[in-house]
Amino acid sequence: MTDDRGRMNERLFDAVAGSYDRVGFLAQAARFVARAAAVRPGERVLDVMTGTGAVAAEVAGVAGGVVGTDRSAGMLARARERLPGVTFVQADAATLPFPACSFDVAVCAAGVFFMPDMPGAAREWARVVRPGGRVVVSSFGPGLLGPLPGLWRAQLARVGLKPGAPPLGRLPTPDAVAEVLRAAGLTDVQAHLTPLTYTVADVQARWADIRAGLEGEVLRQLPPPEAAALSAAHRAELAPLFLAGALGVPLPVIVAAGRVPPSGG
Repeated sequence: MTDDRGRMNERLFDAVAGSYDRVGFLAQAARFVARAAAVRPGERVLDVMTGTGAVAAEVAGVAGGVVGTDRSAGMLARARERLPGVTFVQADAATLPFPACSFDVAVCAAGVFFMPDMPGAAREWARVVRPGGRVVVSSFGPGLLGPLPGLWRAQLARVGLKPGAPPLGRLPTPDAVAEVLRAAGLTDVQAHLTPLTYTVADVQARWADIRAGLEGEVLRQLPPPEAAALSAAHRAELAPLFLAGALGVPLPVIVAAGRVPPSGG
């Protein structure tokens, strides 16, 4: 990751680290990705860009050992607090501090699209996985969370602000994600989009997701009265969506996996 972009992302994720694991749709997606990785008993797993350790938490009971890496010290502090039995190492995902063939599986859930050189990053993850091992990555398809992100963007735009958001447009389809792995030299690449549904219980649940994640990072930069005014306006705007109760919105999760070829293959 380039230094400028890397430092910017590091600061951004440090700012939301204390609440990031409470973003409900990300937690649901991470559980799905962890299951899709199909970790077998005894396998050594690397959770790249682990964040607060959502994937690591899911596979720790099966794997023979789990290591999580992230550039954000704040995210790692939260991960270590949640998972004292898992090893977490601060590292840039593009330059991992591990020897070749250290792991059986490398997983990166909803992170590869942050990397300036996505195939290069996946190539680095493959480097630390044994021949025949797997690299598994995920992204999100179009329509994530239905109308909810657009409503929040429009609310912020009225006061000249933009929400924090990952660059999902870089990997919007299974073919795009698969191509990253193929370009990294992986073989037997497969990618699928699974149209999950994320259930938002009520207005408060949606607002909690905003506050906990990247969407709400902008609120931390505002004086409390301005943040409170935005909260009230957006809650009022959301209320009609929940008149019939909980709201189900699209959670289109893309998972791609490839195998590390034999040395020299």
